[in-house]
Amino acid sequence: METQIINGISTKLFETFGPDYTIYSENVEQFLKEPCFYIELISSNRKQFVANRYKSDNSFDIHFFTSENELKNEFRRIADILFDELEYIQLNDGALLRGINMHYEIVDDVLHFFVDYNLILQKNIEQKDLMQNYETKIKTKG
Repeated sequence: METQIINGISTKLFETFGPDYTIYSENVEQFLKEPCFYIELISSNRKQFVANRYKSDNSFDIHFFTSENELKNEFRRIADILFDELEYIQLNDGALLRGINMHYEIVDDVLHFFVDYNLILQKNIEQKDLMQNYETKIKTKG
């Protein structure tokens, strides 16, 4: 499921910023092509909700790197766009996910945009017949 969310974020970033901005979802140590985004899954957890349903909480840090001279202005501009555009992303199956707890920080000349995507998952469990055929005979007086 986390991969589908990353794909949804990547698609939204590409639709918003176009091909001039490179999007990475795997760690790249060298040769980043700026301007670029790097999507990092910070944490993910699943808790049983009801029966075969699970609540999945997923926190992401979207890094933005640029070589612009006016870093702070560029970071604020990009963050404003991300607040609007990452509010909803679409998964492969067409489902929409809403981003919550959005905020950003600028650390060491890198924009860190944080967003959570939470959803309910349903596991397909083979249903077994719990009871075989049962017959009763009822007699009444009268």
